[in-house]
Amino acid sequence: MYNIFQKYGDIVEVVIPAKRDKGGRRFGFARFENVYDVRRFEYELDGIIIGRDKISVNISRFQRSERHLDHNKEEMFNKDYGEKRDGQYNGKNGAHNHAASNRGEPRSYAHAVKKNTQGINNARPINQGLRRVSYQAESVDLKKLKGAFVGIVDKPGMSYNIQEQFHRQGYFGIKITPLGANMVLMEEQEEGELQALLLEAKSWLDQWFSQVKPWEPELVDNERLLWVRVYGIPAHAWHVNFFDLICKPYGTFINADDGTTKKNTMDVARLLMRRKGQRVVDDSFEAIVNGVVFPIRIVEDSYG
Repeated sequence: MYNIFQKYGDIVEVVIPAKRDKGGRRFGFARFENVYDVRRFEYELDGIIIGRDKISVNISRFQRSERHLDHNKEEMFNKDYGEKRDGQYNGKNGAHNHAASNRGEPRSYAHAVKKNTQGINNARPINQGLRRVSYQAESVDLKKLKGAFVGIVDKPGMSYNIQEQFHRQGYFGIKITPLGANMVLMEEQEEGELQALLLEAKSWLDQWFSQVKPWEPELVDNERLLWVRVYGIPAHAWHVNFFDLICKPYGTFINADDGTTKKNTMDVARLLMRRKGQRVVDDSFEAIVNGVVFPIRIVEDSYG
């Protein structure tokens, strides 16, 4: 859960007790930092789907009247979690902070936000730009990469298969590491192997790469391959043309997995696409098929 939540915000901790609630369901607590729009963040986390299961997220109870929550929502929370917990949620979408307040302090939402933002006054709100961190690379890492090369593949997506092609050709002394959909890092096991390859096998390399050049710190591939799961597709729209259509706003559709193509199940389609940027795909929209509107959900598969 920690690995999944960290894609959505500054996760601090995740706790999943062994016991279950009165309804026999598992529950957990997650604590985030630097949350500026709690409602929006709650909605975002509440839509997370893991495999075929959707998690449900609720903000901590605090004093819900201060956030203008109605009685029905409080009742829904009680049904989900059985009983009131002596804990706080800091967060977004059901991210719970299970640090109980035993000092009689007021537990209003405003008080909790004020308490949890102490010491981070230099953090910039979301609408004022991205948060920055500063890091100095280790000299040993820079030295290792100094002799490496970067290859830009001829066709996007080929980067993940290049190592196999090198082995088939008998080049076992070159390590190929994909940097994204378009670039690979080429490292030699023994000094001089890369230079020899560039001189002796240029015509072979041209089959796979449009360019091969020395590694530079600025070289980053911002395009990646990812799998998404799509829910709500009607049977009569289960076609590659429809898959291509719904993937266009997020990237380029490549293909569907074997189970989707063979229609083993039609409750969820698993599609491979190419996309620029690191932003996670998680969206809901409506599709009009033969004049009928269908709600569709598309979410990135965290497990690839």
